[in-house]
Amino acid sequence: MTNIQTIDDTVPHLTKCHGVEPGAVYGKVSVISCEKCKKKISIETAPFFRDPERQREHQAWRATAAWNEKMKD
Repeated sequence: MTNIQTIDDTVPHLTKCHGVEPGAVYGKVSVISCEKCKKKISIETAPFFRDPERQREHQAWRATAAWNEKMKD
């Protein structure tokens, strides 16, 4: 059985922490953190796309997915 996730929205949305949008900086190393509880993740994304805009979108999606997965715990 294949686990395929369908995403209808093309804009990544971060799960709120303590009712507040977390701060996010996207790049080769993306950092997302909560100002209230100081929860933080750092995600390193290797170069994948030549086009800088596509690479940045890739970095944002990877970081957002990691944050949202962490917030499930």
